[in-house]
Amino acid sequence: MQLRLKVRREKDGKVWYDSFVVPYEEGMTFLSALQRIKETQDETLTLRHFCRAGICGTCTIYINGFPKLACKEQVLPYALDGEEVLIEPLKNFRVIRDLVVDHEVIPKRIKELSLWVKDEEKDTRIDPELSRMIENSADCILCGACQSYCPQVLEKGYAGPLLFAKFYRLSIDPRDPQRDQRLAQALSGNLFHCLSCNKCNNVCPKEVEPATLIRRLMLANVEGP
Repeated sequence: MQLRLKVRREKDGKVWYDSFVVPYEEGMTFLSALQRIKETQDETLTLRHFCRAGICGTCTIYINGFPKLACKEQVLPYALDGEEVLIEPLKNFRVIRDLVVDHEVIPKRIKELSLWVKDEEKDTRIDPELSRMIENSADCILCGACQSYCPQVLEKGYAGPLLFAKFYRLSIDPRDPQRDQRLAQALSGNLFHCLSCNKCNNVCPKEVEPATLIRRLMLANVEGP
C-alpha cells in the first residue's frame, strides 16, 4: 500500500507543486511520511516539527484543505482511499518556505497584549468547576489551526479565535487582578464580528472550542464584568 502526496512548495516567492509516493508503514503519520520524503526523495523539502507528540503545535499543516497536526494525523485512511492527498502550509500566515510559516506572529501578539496572569493575587481559592473551565481554555498549544481556518481573520483588527480563547481564560481567572480588563480587550479586537461558523471548534486538536468561548465572551460583555 502506498500514500500519494501532492505537496505545495514555495521558495523566494515562487510556488509550485510536487507529487510524491511513500510506501505505507504501520502507524505512519503525515509527519513521518514527510520526513521519509525528505530523507529518501527530496532533501530540500522544508517542514517544521519539534515534540512529535501533539504538544508543541509547530507541525500543523493543511491536509486536503483542513489544518491538522502532522505528528498526530494517521495516513492509513488516506492510503486506503488511494487518492492523492494535498499538503499545504497554514493559510493566513506568511510562508517562509514550503510547509514552514511564520509562527512568531502568535507569541508576539500575546506579548503585546500581556496575555498571562500578571501580579497573581495571593491565597485565591478556585471552585473546582471553574478550575476545569480554566484548564480547558488553557489547553491551547498555539498551533494556529483555528486562526488559520477562521474566515473572519481576513478582517483587519479582528483578533481571531486563538486570542479570544486567551482573553476568555484570563477573564474568568480570579488570580488575575486585571481580569475585568480582558473583556474590554476582547471587545477592542472586534469580538462581535465573529461569524459563529464554528470552524475553529471543528479544527482545534485540543478541543478548546474557541467559538464556544467567544460566545461566552460576548455574553459577558453584554452583561458587564
